[in-house]
Amino acid sequence: MDIGKLAASAVKKIATRKGNKLKKKGPAPELEKVMPTTIKNNKDSKYDVGFAMREIMPDDFGKKKYYIAGHKMAQDMTGIHDNLTASAMWLGVGEEGGIIMVTADIIGLTNTEVSLIRASLADFCEKVKCKAINICCTHQHAGFDTVGYWGRLPFTGKVDTYMNKIFATIKEICIEAYENRKSGDLYLGTTHVPEAQNDRRPPFVLHDVLTRFRFVPDDGSKETWLLNFAAHPNTLGGGNTLCSADYPYFLREAIYAEKDVNILFGIGAIGAVDPGEFDDEEDRWVRTEKQGKALAAGALRIDNDEKMPAEITVLQQPFYYHADNGVLAFLAMLKVMSSKMVASDESELGMALVSEMTYMKIGSQQVLIIPGEAFPEIAYGGAASAEESPTGRGPEINPPSFVEVAGDENLLVFGVSNDFTGYVVPPNDFILHKTEPYLSTAKDKFDRGHYHETNSLGYSAAKTLSNTFADIMKRVK
Repeated sequence: MDIGKLAASAVKKIATRKGNKLKKKGPAPELEKVMPTTIKNNKDSKYDVGFAMREIMPDDFGKKKYYIAGHKMAQDMTGIHDNLTASAMWLGVGEEGGIIMVTADIIGLTNTEVSLIRASLADFCEKVKCKAINICCTHQHAGFDTVGYWGRLPFTGKVDTYMNKIFATIKEICIEAYENRKSGDLYLGTTHVPEAQNDRRPPFVLHDVLTRFRFVPDDGSKETWLLNFAAHPNTLGGGNTLCSADYPYFLREAIYAEKDVNILFGIGAIGAVDPGEFDDEEDRWVRTEKQGKALAAGALRIDNDEKMPAEITVLQQPFYYHADNGVLAFLAMLKVMSSKMVASDESELGMALVSEMTYMKIGSQQVLIIPGEAFPEIAYGGAASAEESPTGRGPEINPPSFVEVAGDENLLVFGVSNDFTGYVVPPNDFILHKTEPYLSTAKDKFDRGHYHETNSLGYSAAKTLSNTFADIMKRVK
């Protein structure tokens, strides 16, 4: 008896029945097409920026069981190497209001959970004219399970007391960041750090740009840096059971050793993109420290800063993410993960998740904030040719890349933000196991594994993101 085949078939049938029930309740409500909001002050060319940071560690660690997220399921967290943190940055323009960027050392949060945090801040946002709150997760693989996926199935791996602490802490730092705001100038600079990336899945597309927003207060006080780089914070590997922020911890510590600044760090399009190998260093902690120090050195050497005009455009657009992955849908039905599900005629299962995408323009820099882990080909192009592709089909079947849609090769992408939705794989590279789809890793004609598809919402994910972004850009332009 083929247990895997039976299991894959069973979860698909269960999820499809759920989809049919959702359809009987009626179609999903039409989502409003949100219009862009521009924040500027013609009387002043200054930004207002505030920063706050807190540790986000469970108070009951050692008393309750906690699972480590990112690699194996049901793997106990056994100790603490370094404490996890969440940081918030208020970015505003005078009395016209602003936005908040949060970065947190966690594997991810679903849009349902992000919505709960925003709801707790609704009165605050109305009072201070906060136009958007974005919660960007570093997606490090050595922290606590905040999604539920890494517990002992069929039970969630999340701990309610810890989730509530995360929610409360993020609320606190958002308010404190606003209260700490100061007037000053915002600069944008970039550098390349190729040694800090390794693509483990052909085609080898790497976007090795480290981006730094640098706020300089007029009063000469501490600067605030918002950094972005695309590499999975999974350097410590599946054998590690100690809590750590992975290389973002060492990145921050290395910068602190050289310069007294506030730091926020967010990841980019990290699908199949690992940290650097650093001469195949066997000691995972040494390798992780080298990764952090390489990025810190990059951030410290940036010398091409461009002053940003004091203007922010923002648009947060909810959308329906069609789900074909019966395994992930089944886990959501078991409430292992928290997701809002609606009926869908475009999904094999008849269901979709409610997710969101955020477009911003900070000064002259366009920024796209997306859920999940997009492959760099989705963001920047460079998909495999028909000869190189495991499907035998060329890049013409893929949707336009994000930079094509934006008409901007310097588009800045933040991933695993405002929702946790899995990998986004180019259609011409998308292969499923023939008898155990979304359950077992497929092997293609080149004998290459296709693990990422098992943790993807499905074949249409790339098209959904590209189409959503294209629709946003019509309103922005």
